[in-house]
Amino acid sequence: MKKTRIIVIRLILSGIFAVIISRLFFNHMSVIKVIGLGVALFGFAYLFEFVRNRDKGGGAS
Repeated sequence: MKKTRIIVIRLILSGIFAVIISRLFFNHMSVIKVIGLGVALFGFAYLFEFVRNRDKGGGAS
């Protein structure tokens, strides 16, 4: 997949999951906080990808 397509998919999914999480766990959350949650989820996706690719080399170092 092209990198731009992956970025768009991750942006859309992080937005959807941010809205779902905010509706399930918090009664009334402001739009700014929902956007912040989406940005955090988007950042975690790239953090986990970085850690996964870093660990593919193997070894405990």
